[in-house]
Amino acid sequence: MPQQTVIALDDDRNTTHTVQTIPVDSGQCCAEHGTCGKPGVLAVRNTIDQQRPAESSTYRITVCAEHQDGAAHMHGVWVASAREMQDPDKRAEFLAGAGVVEP
Repeated sequence: MPQQTVIALDDDRNTTHTVQTIPVDSGQCCAEHGTCGKPGVLAVRNTIDQQRPAESSTYRITVCAEHQDGAAHMHGVWVASAREMQDPDKRAEFLAGAGVVEP
């Protein structure tokens, strides 16, 4: 069941997205807009690392047995989003929206 996808953006910051789906035995299900609350069985993590400047952020969703099919969907969404950022024009548009201008 564990799955990992690593996507390098090939940008000036040397950014890498690592999307992982892993079994867990802690956390509560965040399905149904966070109202499920049952014990988690799977987590999907999206870790964004960049080297210049050195930063790392991790986003995580946890799902219970009843909602575990959503984990595959979330993994796919985060992978698709990272692959979209490999396009220099889309990446520049995204960064400009955040007030960042690349050289």
